[in-house]
Amino acid sequence: MNSTLRYAALPLLGASAIAAFAPLGWWPLWPLALALALRLSVELPPLRAALAGWLFGLGHFITGLYWTVISTHVYGGAPAWLGVMLCVVLSAFLALYPALVFGGLQRLVGLRSHWMLLALPAAWVFAELVRGWFFSGFPWFSAGYALTDTALARLAAVTGVFGLSAALCLWAAILLLLFVRGRPPALPVALTGLPVLAALLPVPSAWTTAVDQPLRAVLVQGSVEQHLKWRPEMRQPTLDRYWQMSEAALPADLLVWPEVAITYSYDQVRDSYLRDLDERLKGEGASALVGITVREHGLPYNSVIAVGAVQGRYDKRHLVPFGEYFPIPDWLRPIMDVLGTPYSDLGFGASEQTPIRVQDQRLSISICFEDVFGDEVARDAREASVLVNMTNDAWFADSTAPHQHLQIARMRAIETGRPLLRTANTGISAVISADGEIESRTAQFEPALLPAVITPRIGQTPYMRVFNQPLWWACTLILLGLVIRAWRLGENPDV
Repeated sequence: MNSTLRYAALPLLGASAIAAFAPLGWWPLWPLALALALRLSVELPPLRAALAGWLFGLGHFITGLYWTVISTHVYGGAPAWLGVMLCVVLSAFLALYPALVFGGLQRLVGLRSHWMLLALPAAWVFAELVRGWFFSGFPWFSAGYALTDTALARLAAVTGVFGLSAALCLWAAILLLLFVRGRPPALPVALTGLPVLAALLPVPSAWTTAVDQPLRAVLVQGSVEQHLKWRPEMRQPTLDRYWQMSEAALPADLLVWPEVAITYSYDQVRDSYLRDLDERLKGEGASALVGITVREHGLPYNSVIAVGAVQGRYDKRHLVPFGEYFPIPDWLRPIMDVLGTPYSDLGFGASEQTPIRVQDQRLSISICFEDVFGDEVARDAREASVLVNMTNDAWFADSTAPHQHLQIARMRAIETGRPLLRTANTGISAVISADGEIESRTAQFEPALLPAVITPRIGQTPYMRVFNQPLWWACTLILLGLVIRAWRLGENPDV
């Protein structure tokens, strides 16, 4: 193929792979797009193969993360050019991971080698694991999320989402060998083995045990538009809206409001609005989780306050870099002022916090972006029986991001075998079963109450016992073995 056409096709293939995720969910596109991109790279030397991988990743992440421009420019106040530049820079950085995979595999085994059946899943999953950890982590668009609505999703209760990524990479490697060699020997095994595995695996809830006492919950979606939310004249109407909606939600055991549902800080409403809400809920034997900022030690915290029959507080622990905190030296901050970029640092919540319990059931609470870290959610959920995620996806307007975020939340339920209550300011709020199914959900951009009677669950899935450690070790050992093999051969053979 002509070099110009080759390098033009690669970002288009990366972009097409985004359709594998929500809201479209065309999951076969992901292994197909990756296999075609690798096929275009088969004849290239390692450095040019790395460039091909980078172009594939660039198209993939720009297409997937376009909504960051909405949050930074439309709602965040950054200039339009800066919002676009930040999206491109972030995507260019994330594209380095597939670049290393393409170039590294071409150097170690050759992209047309049968070793790709082992090497591609190991290298890609290792890259995803590093991407989910390095620089606080950004595991959005891990390939395994594409399988959320398939029977194979139940494998995540054993391996986590990255195990699903490995399955997709195996299919991609088989397709690649089909393109370059004809029928690969592993084709019959893969076409029959993975579906059989999916059929034999128990559903995620089978790993856990139901608690006898159900929990009556109501998700409160206030749907306050993001461009209006922080205006001073909207503060009282927002308080009134959540009060009236909470009144209408009673009786219930638990009301769940979204992330930073009200824009007053805790100290401003503690002895007035929250005190009155506390008394009202106590009279009904109900509790509410209220998203609000709390100022302490000179810093605001993105927090959840429990009021009513249950008292407590949770502070967000995993903050978004360049969104909720800015990991830059002080001497660079005046430059951000010159660029007209608003910024502030939030405080990090303590790693160990007193759990919040409702009806003697411990809640595992996450705020917004925290639910993309499956190992952290699973670790916190070991002593809990219900997952709760409170978010504000209004930052992304009517883009694909709220749908992708809901898909991510569903994976956390699958990995832990626990029901999940998810409340979003403008949607999508949802009640998710312990098997990751959406039992009920709201429409977007409409105030809504979503009642649910959920069954808390205790016990641990296999993933909750070991997290991502087996995959870290397996991928590391496989790649180390391939490095030793290449070193011993002293060349890059097509085997």
